[in-house]
Amino acid sequence: MTSLPITSPGSWVFSGDVPTVFVDHARHSVPLYDAGHDLVCDLSTCFLGGDGPHIGYELGSATGQLLHRLATHGPANHATHWIGVDREAAMVKAAREHCAGLDNVEVVEGDLTTIAYQHCDFVVAYLTMHFLPPGLRREVFRQICQALRPGGAFFMFDKVLAPGAQLEDLITTLHYRFKRNAGLSPEEILNKKESLLGVLQPVSTDDNVALLKEAGFASYGTILKYLAFEGFIAIK
Repeated sequence: MTSLPITSPGSWVFSGDVPTVFVDHARHSVPLYDAGHDLVCDLSTCFLGGDGPHIGYELGSATGQLLHRLATHGPANHATHWIGVDREAAMVKAAREHCAGLDNVEVVEGDLTTIAYQHCDFVVAYLTMHFLPPGLRREVFRQICQALRPGGAFFMFDKVLAPGAQLEDLITTLHYRFKRNAGLSPEEILNKKESLLGVLQPVSTDDNVALLKEAGFASYGTILKYLAFEGFIAIK
């Protein structure tokens, strides 16, 4: 496994050489990383049937691994226009290369907090929203809800905080063991932790649910959970 280039506290970025090792590192760091991709692809088919045309978004599309799978996951998904959004030029380049040849995929270099969303049917944010401060996250949720057609859905997979210091400490310990068992060294684990200080801004399950409710979603809840990582579905 190739390590990510990590330097000082709070220095985490997705630019530079990160795209070349991003997927491999995520698989060694995030429980259910690939299982979550499987779930999202199956979930998307529940919201893309019937009369079209349909539009789907992946916010924070990174190297385009999930975007490619979404765009090719059966006839309804292939008939959907998929828009990947990422603000890092290196990630956009990698995603465009990975999705080359797919005429139903568009990868946009832009900020998910400021882009103009088209009317759409399905939106995915996979390990993306926990990098936004809660106040900004609230506004993005509202924009997504407004852009979705009635009956459309938003799926978010994020790191969340546990309800209480003792449980947070226990879950963090188990997550570090997961990383160690996956092949990361204690130094790599600590360096990654320090690099994310002030950059990663997770909130609790209850806080996320409150923000989704405030944004205007009709129904919402958890459909995937392992340690500190949780997948939420919100339906307009």
